[in-house]
Amino acid sequence: MLTHIVLYKLKSGVTNEQAQALLREARTRLAAIPGVINLRAGTSIYADDVFQCALVMDFENVTALESYRVHPTHVKFVDEIVNPIAAEIRRLDYVE
Repeated sequence: MLTHIVLYKLKSGVTNEQAQALLREARTRLAAIPGVINLRAGTSIYADDVFQCALVMDFENVTALESYRVHPTHVKFVDEIVNPIAAEIRRLDYVE
Protein backbone atom coordinates (compact mmCIF):
# COMPACT_ATOMS: atom_id res chain seq x y z
CA MET A 1 0.00 0.00 0.00
CA LEU A 2 1.26 3.47 -0.91
CA THR A 3 -0.07 6.64 0.74
CA HIS A 4 0.05 9.95 -1.15
CA ILE A 5 -0.35 13.11 0.95
CA VAL A 6 -0.77 16.55 -0.63
CA LEU A 7 -0.77 19.75 1.43
CA TYR A 8 -1.92 23.08 -0.01
CA LYS A 9 -0.86 26.53 1.12
CA LEU A 10 -3.51 28.84 -0.32
CA LYS A 11 -2.86 32.21 -1.90
CA SER A 12 -3.69 35.33 0.06
CA GLY A 13 -7.34 36.28 -0.40
CA VAL A 14 -8.61 32.77 -1.18
CA THR A 15 -12.06 32.41 0.34
CA ASN A 16 -13.34 29.52 2.42
CA GLU A 17 -15.74 28.72 -0.43
CA GLN A 18 -12.83 28.37 -2.85
CA ALA A 19 -11.02 26.07 -0.41
CA GLN A 20 -14.15 23.99 0.06
CA ALA A 21 -14.60 23.81 -3.73
CA LEU A 22 -11.08 22.38 -4.04
CA LEU A 23 -11.92 19.67 -1.53
CA ARG A 24 -15.31 18.95 -3.10
CA GLU A 25 -13.83 18.67 -6.58
CA ALA A 26 -11.04 16.42 -5.28
CA ARG A 27 -13.56 14.07 -3.69
CA THR A 28 -15.62 13.97 -6.89
CA ARG A 29 -13.02 14.03 -9.66
CA LEU A 30 -9.96 12.40 -8.16
CA ALA A 31 -11.67 9.58 -6.29
CA ALA A 32 -13.03 8.31 -9.62
CA ILE A 33 -9.59 7.93 -11.21
CA PRO A 34 -8.54 4.29 -11.61
CA GLY A 35 -6.00 3.25 -9.00
CA VAL A 36 -7.28 5.53 -6.22
CA ILE A 37 -8.23 3.13 -3.44
CA ASN A 38 -9.23 5.70 -0.85
CA LEU A 39 -9.34 9.50 -0.81
CA ARG A 40 -9.75 11.80 2.17
CA ALA A 41 -9.83 15.59 1.91
CA GLY A 42 -10.12 18.25 4.57
CA THR A 43 -8.98 21.50 6.13
CA SER A 44 -6.69 22.10 9.05
CA ILE A 45 -8.27 22.55 12.45
CA TYR A 46 -5.73 25.32 13.15
CA ALA A 47 -6.62 28.74 11.73
CA ASP A 48 -2.97 29.81 11.55
CA ASP A 49 -1.74 26.64 9.79
CA VAL A 50 0.47 27.40 6.77
CA PHE A 51 -1.04 24.51 4.83
CA GLN A 52 -4.80 24.90 5.09
CA CYS A 53 -6.02 22.00 2.92
CA ALA A 54 -4.91 18.39 2.59
CA LEU A 55 -5.60 15.33 0.49
CA VAL A 56 -4.66 11.82 1.59
CA MET A 57 -4.96 9.02 -0.96
CA ASP A 58 -4.08 5.34 -1.00
CA PHE A 59 -2.78 3.45 -4.01
CA GLU A 60 -1.80 -0.18 -4.46
CA ASN A 61 1.72 0.69 -5.58
CA VAL A 62 4.00 3.28 -7.22
CA THR A 63 2.81 2.29 -10.71
CA ALA A 64 -0.78 3.17 -9.77
CA LEU A 65 0.36 6.54 -8.37
CA GLU A 66 2.36 7.34 -11.51
CA SER A 67 -0.67 6.51 -13.69
CA TYR A 68 -2.81 8.78 -11.52
CA ARG A 69 -0.35 11.68 -11.83
CA VAL A 70 -0.61 11.76 -15.64
CA HIS A 71 -4.32 10.90 -15.84
CA PRO A 72 -6.20 13.63 -17.78
CA THR A 73 -8.70 14.13 -14.95
CA HIS A 74 -5.89 14.79 -12.47
CA VAL A 75 -4.05 17.11 -14.85
CA LYS A 76 -7.27 19.07 -15.48
CA PHE A 77 -8.00 19.25 -11.73
CA VAL A 78 -4.57 20.74 -11.05
CA ASP A 79 -4.84 23.23 -13.93
CA GLU A 80 -8.42 24.37 -13.25
CA ILE A 81 -8.87 24.02 -9.48
CA VAL A 82 -5.49 23.92 -7.74
CA ASN A 83 -3.23 26.29 -9.66
CA PRO A 84 -5.53 29.33 -9.42
CA ILE A 85 -5.63 29.20 -5.61
CA ALA A 86 -2.54 27.35 -4.35
CA ALA A 87 0.59 29.31 -3.47
CA GLU A 88 2.57 26.22 -2.51
CA ILE A 89 2.11 22.45 -2.61
CA ARG A 90 3.89 19.81 -0.55
CA ARG A 91 3.76 16.12 -1.33
CA LEU A 92 4.72 13.08 0.69
CA ASP A 93 4.55 9.54 -0.66
CA TYR A 94 5.28 6.58 1.57
CA VAL A 95 4.81 2.83 1.61
CA GLU A 96 3.82 0.74 4.59
